[in-house]
Amino acid sequence: MPFSKEQALHFLKKAATEERLAHAYLITGSTSAGIGLLTEELAVLMLGCSLLHLENHPDFYLIEPESKARKIVVEQMRVLEEALALSPQMGAYKVAIIHDVDRMVPAAANAFLKTLEEPSDKTLLLLTTTFPEGVLKTIQSRCVLLPLHEKEKPPQEDYEKKCKQLAATFFHPEAVTDATAAFQLTRAFQALLEEVRKIATASSDQEFRAEKQHYGKTTEAAWESRREEHFKATAEALALGHRSSLLSTLADYFGDRLRSLYQEKDQHDQEQEMVRLLRSLEIVESLQRSLESGVQETLALEAGFLELMQIHKDTSSRND
Repeated sequence: MPFSKEQALHFLKKAATEERLAHAYLITGSTSAGIGLLTEELAVLMLGCSLLHLENHPDFYLIEPESKARKIVVEQMRVLEEALALSPQMGAYKVAIIHDVDRMVPAAANAFLKTLEEPSDKTLLLLTTTFPEGVLKTIQSRCVLLPLHEKEKPPQEDYEKKCKQLAATFFHPEAVTDATAAFQLTRAFQALLEEVRKIATASSDQEFRAEKQHYGKTTEAAWESRREEHFKATAEALALGHRSSLLSTLADYFGDRLRSLYQEKDQHDQEQEMVRLLRSLEIVESLQRSLESGVQETLALEAGFLELMQIHKDTSSRND
């Protein structure tokens, strides 16, 4: 059952008082602001310091996506593992916050599993994500899940509908499937991505303003600058998540058509169509992986969509 931020903090405080605090929590929610406030307030409580001094506390560790592709890389987790193996320097606890754990590359996750499985004494790990579906199952299974109340989300369904309309326009049986069409699809898809990015940026800006208002004058310039960078990174991560969702919607379009063919009686007559749709799914999945590796977005989309067009064009030529 999802908690409000206040309910979750009360629950965790009670667990700490009764010495029932788990060593690792996976905190999920639709926005990073509430998650960030909860983790910082809990860290302040466990370390016995103020928010102003949290960042510089010797027993506090913060991990966020830092690479060009906005990923948490293995070097970050190895440094954290070494730090957590040491005894606390000022108090009884060490606290590590790992934001956007869904952005952790597999090698980093594997390096982190040992810490999750065999944490040192008096260590609290707070993992956060707004995209729990992207967190590896091996990590989820080793944490206590703590979902926060969902807030109103951007109207993603509208964009998914627009994406399906694009697919229907460019890939119906009579559609023109050439390089020009691939270029047009790329531009239309990028325009859709730009709309979603603007929503992600606006949402992140609103969360940042809410956090500054919550803490008021208790913050300092360095803290505010760090949080501003955090929310900019959050907006970028949200945009990348939306891009992934739109590509999944495109894959669903081909998948739905494939399933409908499987339900038909005369499947033999549709064999070429099935092959085309299966290949289309593979191309979209390959495009997804390429984009996640950090390649240039426009070039990757143009190459992927051109390959899709070629598959359709080749099939049409054989049918003729």
